[in-house]
Amino acid sequence: MATQAPSDLARDVRKFVFDHFIVDAAPPVLEEIMARFRISRPMAFGVLQELEAARHVRLVPGTQRILMAFPFSAVATPFQVFAPGERQYFANCAWDAVAFHAMLGEPIQIASYCHHCAEPIAIELSEGRVTDAPDPAPLVFLSVPASRWWDDIVNTCSNHMVFLRSEEHLEDWKAASPGLAGEALTIEQTHALGLPIYRDKMKLEYARPAKIQLVEHFRSLGLTGDFWKL
Repeated sequence: MATQAPSDLARDVRKFVFDHFIVDAAPPVLEEIMARFRISRPMAFGVLQELEAARHVRLVPGTQRILMAFPFSAVATPFQVFAPGERQYFANCAWDAVAFHAMLGEPIQIASYCHHCAEPIAIELSEGRVTDAPDPAPLVFLSVPASRWWDDIVNTCSNHMVFLRSEEHLEDWKAASPGLAGEALTIEQTHALGLPIYRDKMKLEYARPAKIQLVEHFRSLGLTGDFWKL
């Protein structure tokens, strides 16, 4: 499904939301958006709905509150990110945790868990490379095909984009979950995968890449086949 291009007001509100997350590790409430832009509640909510349609944010269903502003999560998750300056954030999923490195352009540390056994996983990224990680290296496992990611993005992020401690733990998880399929990526592959989506997120004029751009990017990384079709 095609996404909508946001209006000028939505563009400015999107930047305000992301800047708020950067400083406070939490989203602004609707009233802050109303006050900042001097707009009514219906107009502010309409802008958030516009941003949701353009896949910049996800609202808590049935409310006017921001749940996700990718890669930021407004609630605690198993994917915690530490950035310079003692900043701490929660990511929505394993992919989003890695994507903080692309978005911030700074070294980050990730504290997470193996989805199979709950063993802690600590990863450091700098200049597009893993600089510290357990041995053997953890994997990012995606179990929902790309064409279905946005069918229910909360479910996709919460349950289907996770860290596994190793190839062995991945196989154990598959054995314990009959019928489970998907694709496993290294941390650096995951970083490369997210670059066109995340690296310019903090710019005012940011726009999500078009479908054809993402498909070409997947192909450039050798990610082909039915799983990667959009």
